[in-house]
Amino acid sequence: MLVAPDAFKSSLSAAEAARHLAAGVAGAGADCTTVQCPIADGGEGTIAVLESLGADIRRTVVNGALGHPVPASWAAFDGTAYIEVAQGAGAHHVPVRTAQTCLRAASTGVGQLISAALDAGHRKIVLTTGGSAVSDGGAGMLHALGAEFSPDDAGSAGGGALSWICGVDLSTLDPRLQEADITVAVDVNNPLLGDAGAAKTFAPQKGAGPREIELLEAGLAHWADLIDRDGSNRSREPGSGASGGIGFAAMSALGARRVSGADMVLDLLRIDALLGEADLLVTGEGSLDSQSLFGKAPLSLAARAAAHRVPVVVVAGRVELPPSELLAYGISASWSLVELAGSTAAALEDPCRWLQEAGRLVAAQASQLA
Repeated sequence: MLVAPDAFKSSLSAAEAARHLAAGVAGAGADCTTVQCPIADGGEGTIAVLESLGADIRRTVVNGALGHPVPASWAAFDGTAYIEVAQGAGAHHVPVRTAQTCLRAASTGVGQLISAALDAGHRKIVLTTGGSAVSDGGAGMLHALGAEFSPDDAGSAGGGALSWICGVDLSTLDPRLQEADITVAVDVNNPLLGDAGAAKTFAPQKGAGPREIELLEAGLAHWADLIDRDGSNRSREPGSGASGGIGFAAMSALGARRVSGADMVLDLLRIDALLGEADLLVTGEGSLDSQSLFGKAPLSLAARAAAHRVPVVVVAGRVELPPSELLAYGISASWSLVELAGSTAAALEDPCRWLQEAGRLVAAQASQLA
């Protein structure tokens, strides 16, 4: 049994979730061997996965999402620098999310992490999106990398200031970027603008109300017009809305090529070799919902399992997709911790207990599922 969950955000890391699920399976006395393989979608938690693979973790201090100094890490692995957006501009930098913090949050720290990798001599850089607090279109990141703004302070003033920008000069970007091979690993396929865009889809969970969403949408559209001068329409590309538009800035201003963050991590983990030996896959995350359909790791993993003809079950904090939709992705059964515990509060109070309970239930049905 391959136990390969993503993190249960604001609750447990992917490694912790895998450990408790496997403990539940073992506690049920199931006649099987469990192999734990915590996963990530290229977003928050990717550095932890790289560390488990033996990456060299570099630590520094950057300006966090709200401009305060915060500790941050990046990884050097196999000649490549991996920069995690969540380290430089993470949701965890904003413990209380309000309309004001949503408008103020900036991606400056992400640019500082890229600079740190350049300083260390790296010219092959992977920027992993996800888990951010920002909706600034990557303006703060570019400002930290040397782009000049008019007015200057608008560059790192957050998404609420995007409409104030009169001009941006990308010719002043750090010249070392010309030598860099940059990849942006996106955790979602959302575009920058529109109903499925960064503001309307993700800003509400960052503290935005209707007025702020409207303001951010207008600001991001203005920002796209400033950056997208060659008519390439990068704002419409899948993944340009990742991490509040950092995906757009990476592709448009840094020349980054886009890859699926989930597939990148699964390849690093050599997941196909593990699936080749598995009889059953158990995956999951904090919330299996409509956003999971836009490139999240559990469904990417389920697709790979289907190619290996390995049955898939899901354990998640919440399961909001109907069984028919799950079945279309090859998922034959699911367990919700909220349903097992009786309420969201109870599930969050003791997620370890309910993950172990879910593991026992999976074990009890393993012979029927595999």
